[in-house]
Amino acid sequence: MIKKTTSWTVLIYGLLIVSLGYLGYAKGGSSVSLYMGVGFGSLLILSALLMFFHIRFGAYAALFLTLALTATFGIRYSITQKQVPAILAVLSGGMLLFLLTRVVRWRK
Repeated sequence: MIKKTTSWTVLIYGLLIVSLGYLGYAKGGSSVSLYMGVGFGSLLILSALLMFFHIRFGAYAALFLTLALTATFGIRYSITQKQVPAILAVLSGGMLLFLLTRVVRWRK
């Protein structure tokens, strides 16, 4: 059973990704940050809405999207050695661990 707290957490995380993508565009002029932030954030918000209706595909989609974001931010940090991708990689990694613990509990 999908808990509402998990759905709310994914919804807040999706909104955070959208806002950080916009912030990357506003501060650094990176249109890629805007497009990817809005794209990934929108998909995370959609998966949170699916989770509110107890559709498991939403949870698995959120898990996959978070895994992709964690890998992307980790790779960006290894290339640039800048602080922002490192913070985002840790944030996404924490969200990934949270979602993994929730999905493992559903299988029992």
